[in-house]
Order: sequence, then structure tokens, then C-alpha cells
Amino acid sequence: MGGEAGTSELGTDGKPLECPAPVSLRREVRFATPIALTVMAAMMPATVVIPVIRPLVASGWPGQEWVFHAFMAVNLLGACLVGPALAVWADRLGRRRVLAGGLAVLDGVMIALVALKPPLAVMLGLRFVQGAASVGAVSILMGAARGRHGGSAATGLVGSAVIMALVVGIPLGAILGRNDPALPLLVGGGVGVLAGLSSLVVLPDGLSSAMSGRAVWKSAGVRLPVVVVGLERFSVGAFTVTLQLFAFHVLQVPDGTVSRWFTIFLVTFALATLPLTRVGDRVNRYTLISAGAMVYGMMFFSLLALDARWIPVVLAVGGVASAAIYGPSLSLVSRAVPVEARASAMGLMNAAGTFGMFVGNLVAGAVAAIALSSGFDRPAAYSAVFAVAGASQVLSAVVSRSFRPR
Repeated sequence: MGGEAGTSELGTDGKPLECPAPVSLRREVRFATPIALTVMAAMMPATVVIPVIRPLVASGWPGQEWVFHAFMAVNLLGACLVGPALAVWADRLGRRRVLAGGLAVLDGVMIALVALKPPLAVMLGLRFVQGAASVGAVSILMGAARGRHGGSAATGLVGSAVIMALVVGIPLGAILGRNDPALPLLVGGGVGVLAGLSSLVVLPDGLSSAMSGRAVWKSAGVRLPVVVVGLERFSVGAFTVTLQLFAFHVLQVPDGTVSRWFTIFLVTFALATLPLTRVGDRVNRYTLISAGAMVYGMMFFSLLALDARWIPVVLAVGGVASAAIYGPSLSLVSRAVPVEARASAMGLMNAAGTFGMFVGNLVAGAVAAIALSSGFDRPAAYSAVFAVAGASQVLSAVVSRSFRPR
């Protein structure tokens, strides 16, 4: 594998893909930019709510701490269980404009209804539907980015848009929610509705697909990228809360500083995704993913020993390493299936990422709790979580480097 060019990935027939005709970078970016901006807007209902979950749940459904966890868990389950099926449905019908637009509008309406603080059971149902609609809409939009052009810039651009939605949405939610935690949900819902209307304009026409979700999963070149992105998001889920606790209890670093650390990580991740996606056109993508996963894993291990002043630098490197995993993985998946099945492939990848974050958060909490209850101090407990996250990336690096597509 090591000496192969970036065009050595396999198509659905198991044969090496042909190198596509050269595509003007300017033309490709001009085509993909409206889709990328719509992807960002479609993700706003999910991102702006993140910083206000605690005050929103506390004011709307007080006295039940399990609701804090259920608020996120139900949303993630909807995204994992139903979101990919909606993307497959869109491909099978060939009506991506209508379905992406309708799902984005549904996403916005659901989060706006949550802002009204309905009864608990209704709220959880709304969150489940919202998670499914969000992943369905975003997957259809991401799959359309390569609908007309064969280069990787369009894929990298929508990948950057996914991360930029977090960069913009989280601080926006924090600002809007200072006085009223329900306001970010109403604003995010409105942006989601606008994203739905935009989808009706920016999505290109396309043919219907005869491939089932299972057939897409079995396509050569799909499974490994989906798995490594799931592992990458597993590590994100494991370290997001743990780093905050580690910084507060061990390093005595204020919350505002930790927020800046995460911003550095996300911004470098977003900015590096497009160029590293294009690097995959020139070098073997599996090798690039492997290198990114190894560097990313070393980031977690270095957190065990670094002084606090070096953590922003390490997180910036980690953001670039994450982009080296994510960008080439998007290209591999989009190239592994026909144009008309790309929304289905993106749905699988998005579901894997969501599920990875969900499991990573659970594993981090369990590892830390077991360590603390066994008599270990906080530094040791948090270090164990970082070690698990790092080990998952080392495993990902080894598997990617040794992978031989068939």
C-alpha cells in the first residue's frame, strides 16, 4: 500500500478507481460553497443548544438529574438509528432536494418546540426526531457535494463546514443564552428552517439509487473510513468532558481558558480539513489516515505529562491530525459508491461519528468512575481516560496502515 498513489482506492466493483479528469479548483469550490454554507446552517439547531443544556434542562424539567443525560442521549440515538435510513431513502427515491429541505425544516421546528419546554416525554420525543432529521438532512447535503465534479475540494469544503458549524454555533449559543437559555433554540430553529429552504435551491438534480444501506456498507472502501471516523469521534467524546474536569481539578485552569483550548482544536480541525482532503489526491489516503491517527493518539498520551501552557499547542496539532483522518475518509467514502448513493454513504459515516461520541462519553465516565471508586486520585483517573482515547487512535493507525482493500 505504501507506494500506491491516491487513486488506488477501489470502487463498488472491487476494481481500482480511475483517476478523474482534472477539475478546476475554482469551479469546484464555486459549486460546493453554497452546499457547504447550507450544511453549516443545517447543523445550527444541534450546535447552538450545546452550551445551554444545563440551564435549559434545569429550568424546564427540574429535579431530575438523569434528564441532563437523556436530553443528549435520545438525540444521539435518533441520529444513529434513523438518520442513515433517511439518507438511504433519499437516494432510493432520488428526491434529495425535497427530502433534505423537509428534514432540515423539521429539525428546526423540533428544536424550537423544545424551547417551549413541553412535558418531559414530549421533549424527549422531539429530541429523538430532531437527531434523526439533522443527520438525514446533513448527510444528503454532504453527499451532493460531489454530484457534479470529481475532485476532492468539494468534499473537503463540506467537511470543513461540519466542523465550522461547531466553531460558530457553540459560542453563538453561549452568547444568546446568557439571559434566556431557550433563545438559542429558537434562533437555531429559525436557521434550520432557512437551511431547509436553501436546500431546495442549492442541491443538484440526481438519479435514484438501487443500492440498499447494507449494499453501501459492503462496498469496498466504505467500511474502514466509517470505522476510523467512528473511533476518531469516540476519542473526542472521551476527552471533551474529561479535559474540562482535568483542567479544573488538577491544573486549576478556569473554564474560560478551557473553552479557548477547545476553540483552538476545532478551528485548526476545520481549516486543515480542506487542504488535507486534497493532499489525499497525491498520496495514499490510507497512509495519511494512519499517520493522522497516530499523531492524534500521541496527543492524548502527551496530555498526561504536559504543562498547561503547552496544551493549546498540542490541541492545535491534534486538530490537524483529526483533519488528516476525517478529510481523506470523506473522499474514500464518496469515491467508493456511485454518485446516486453518496448520501447513503455519508449517512453511515455521520451515524458512526455520532455513535462514537456517544460511546466515548459513556466509556470516559465509566473509566473515571471505576478508577475513583477503586481509590485512585483524580489525576490517575483522568489519565486513564486519556490513555483509552489514545489507545483507540493507535489501534486505528495500525489498522489503517495495514489495510488492504479487496
